[in-house]
Amino acid sequence: MRSIAKGPVPGALIQWKADNAATPQNLNYEGGGFPREAVRQALLAEQFHLCAYTMRRLRTAAECTATGADTAASCHVEHLLPQARGIAAESIDYQNMLACFPPSQSKAACEYGAHAKKNYDPANQPFVSPLRPNAEQHFTFDDGAVVATSSAGEATVKVLNLNHKILVDDRRATIRGWLYPKQGKPVSAAMARRIAQAVTSPDAHGYLPAYCAAVAAAAMAHAERAERRAARLKGKGAP
Repeated sequence: MRSIAKGPVPGALIQWKADNAATPQNLNYEGGGFPREAVRQALLAEQFHLCAYTMRRLRTAAECTATGADTAASCHVEHLLPQARGIAAESIDYQNMLACFPPSQSKAACEYGAHAKKNYDPANQPFVSPLRPNAEQHFTFDDGAVVATSSAGEATVKVLNLNHKILVDDRRATIRGWLYPKQGKPVSAAMARRIAQAVTSPDAHGYLPAYCAAVAAAAMAHAERAERRAARLKGKGAP
């Protein structure tokens, strides 16, 4: 998980609320005309096209359009405070919305992330919100697995099932792809440090790579191990 800074409320959502001001019964997430596409596009942009809970890569609006689909083929709108709380204002509050895997159009079962969270209520139970500053500090990584560094982090890993085998295997493969790019040969310590910086900075298109926080942590650990090994060899007078 990485911290997400919320952007401005989409204009289409502001307009929809204004259009329905005289019919407050329509002002809920299931109300007619709720601008889902505009909201999903805004969420994808502010999250740099990563799932808010798992950091899986989400398809961009352009990628969806290229296949004749809208962003329902990329993600679904997750409510941090669940709709099961029955508070209509929360269901249409942009500050309560996140873009998450799986896509709205997906019918496949998903045992982690937003689907695992279901109606768990972070307002009354321990949870690390990705909207919390420095959310990353509650987690570290060990060969693809997420390791909590706080009690709230531990609860979050369990609630979101972040150590589901699919996620662990995918993180591990992604990390190895960055750190062992050439037939299993590891990158240098200097390159690992550059990777750690690069993966936490959006590219020119506003995208972050999948599992960027996990890759950055693994790259820094790799660099430090390589530097310690080099220091030991130098101390022994190795040529």
